[in-house]
Amino acid sequence: MIRDCYKTLADLLRAGKTCNLVTVLQKNNGAGMTVSRKYIVKGREESFSPVPVMQENGKDVWIFEPVGPKERLIILGGGHISKTLCAFAAKTGFTPWVIDERKEFANEERFPDAERVICAPFMEALPGLQMNGGDYVVIVTRGHSSDGDCLRYLLSGELPGYLGMIGSRRRVQAQFAMFEEEGVPRERLDYVHTPIGLDIGAVTPEEIAVSILAELILVKRTNRRRDVIQTDLDPSVIEEIASCRESAAVATIVCASGSTPRKEGAKMLVLSDGTIRGTIGGGLGESQVIRQAAAITGSGESCLFHFAMDADVASGDGMACGGAMDVLIEDLNGSCQGEDKKC
Repeated sequence: MIRDCYKTLADLLRAGKTCNLVTVLQKNNGAGMTVSRKYIVKGREESFSPVPVMQENGKDVWIFEPVGPKERLIILGGGHISKTLCAFAAKTGFTPWVIDERKEFANEERFPDAERVICAPFMEALPGLQMNGGDYVVIVTRGHSSDGDCLRYLLSGELPGYLGMIGSRRRVQAQFAMFEEEGVPRERLDYVHTPIGLDIGAVTPEEIAVSILAELILVKRTNRRRDVIQTDLDPSVIEEIASCRESAAVATIVCASGSTPRKEGAKMLVLSDGTIRGTIGGGLGESQVIRQAAAITGSGESCLFHFAMDADVASGDGMACGGAMDVLIEDLNGSCQGEDKKC
């Protein structure tokens, strides 16, 4: 069943895997579609796609959805800025890890929203993190010297997707000059976001945390690397779907154009009473998808729902966004044929 496909997907995510959920829709001569699925785990097959793709080939529609764990945000330092940044980042799609050398600053009571809190010297903790291009790193330790030690280490290996360090321009320039003398390439130094955060005139630790988070989101949405998956999926929705025991349907944006509020990959679980988990953007488009999903629930069917609203119509309905999107709607109890894994 389709429900079992999502359970398999949740298992892959819990194991830390990044993969493509490949859905093949075969249009029947009559009503409905035949659904088959397979999983392409990143690194095992060359056909893995880091971006969502929908391809139509005659009667068949192929949908490639990149799925992976939430972006890990590694916060080096457990001070006042880190405390607020961790809480806000956890609410906006990041998985925070916090590291500090001091027990009074590195504990779960201080950072309840962190997935992991590590109390250890930075130079002992950093090698074990196995950072990659999908990670985000913020350096806000207790002092400029410690910040520099962390940055020197990070510049020597694979660069994360975001690398930012707090510090005044004067001190950072002096430190960078020293790094260049040590042989660090200038292009690596230019990669570092410093002064850290967007310039919003922040003064208090809380305001600085907001400015850093804003920059993290900006990089996440506009400056993604080719080897890092790009999707609007919230992985926590996969867990909601996998654990659902009620009659329900799943709605997934598989193609979007124009100013739609959410893009490819966004998923929403729709229960039979119209209650939802997750969102595909709200507004008229989402309400129509909810009605369609409620109608499909219990039928065992799947369908592609097309919604389009140009700017003039959107404005007339008081909506902020227009555009068009194709949404795959599936009854959780619908049948599914698995190719690589049994569904």
